[in-house]
Amino acid sequence: MPSVTPKFWLLQAFGWSLFLSIAYAARPSEAAVADGLQLVAMCALSAAGLAGSLVLRWIYRRLQADGYGDVRWLGILFAASVLAAVAIDLLFHAALSLGAGLAPALAALREAQPAMSRAPLLAVAYIAWSLLYLAISRQTRLQQAARTQRDLQLALKDAQLQRLLGQLSPHFTFNTLNNIRALILKDPEAAREQLTRFAATLRYQFSGGDDALVSVREELEVVRDYLGLVGLQLGARLRYQERVDPQALAMRVPRFCLQLLVENAIKHGLGPSSSGGELQVCVAMQRGGLHLEVRNTGRLRSDDGQGTGLNNLRQRLLLSFGPGAGLRLVQEEECVVASVWIGAAA
Repeated sequence: MPSVTPKFWLLQAFGWSLFLSIAYAARPSEAAVADGLQLVAMCALSAAGLAGSLVLRWIYRRLQADGYGDVRWLGILFAASVLAAVAIDLLFHAALSLGAGLAPALAALREAQPAMSRAPLLAVAYIAWSLLYLAISRQTRLQQAARTQRDLQLALKDAQLQRLLGQLSPHFTFNTLNNIRALILKDPEAAREQLTRFAATLRYQFSGGDDALVSVREELEVVRDYLGLVGLQLGARLRYQERVDPQALAMRVPRFCLQLLVENAIKHGLGPSSSGGELQVCVAMQRGGLHLEVRNTGRLRSDDGQGTGLNNLRQRLLLSFGPGAGLRLVQEEECVVASVWIGAAA
């Protein structure tokens, strides 16, 4: 059950003010009892009724944990409402009896409103109050449960993204360290340059904290650093071009999205080839969405696109953007084309 809130007290004040109006309008026409005294008595009865509703609320809160079904709840509701109405009526009548010896007007009011005369109206008020209170409470619990479920799903989604993002670090790191190790004895200056680029890449990897998404601008910078690393090995075999739509630079993509596609193109296409080839990165806004394309000279093998890195990227795209994002590899004439789309038709 929800805790007491200002909205709860506002509804209480409105409901029991309405009860006071109905009770006063239905008061008995008794000349011996002044209207002002009857109004005071009805105010006292409404205050007692409000106190009784708080007792009912306490009972409902205690019973809620037992998980009664709807039928049992209706039985409890009606029984508790009637008992509360009878109890308030008898207490009110007892108070009038005690005051009758002090003021003749109270004795006349007691005679005009005998015991149990107020119970039917109170019972109706308590039944209506209980139904409304329990309905609002149930709706509030459902909303809280939905919010909790959404929070859990977001937490799970974030954990999955971080797990997938963490899988990228060892693969890229070990490859780069192996490249640097191979160059230390052959060309110390080139190894130093690679270390500088590698440091920039690590800064990109770790400076973003837990952010699984980065801007296209940031992603292009790490791609250029990566190509600088592998370019020292491939030399003239690597011919690189970029075509970038300036409007796309601020768009968000999964961290290492473009770098992974470029690394895949180098590893499976240009790297093994003695003659190298063309590598082209295209970033554009198409049909209201973002389209990334990495095109390299080579032939698509049957198992290309099924590796851990690309499957990892597919999962991250799905977790971050839903079914409106995806990845595919296709053969177009003499080129292998890796495409990523986010919010646009494939």
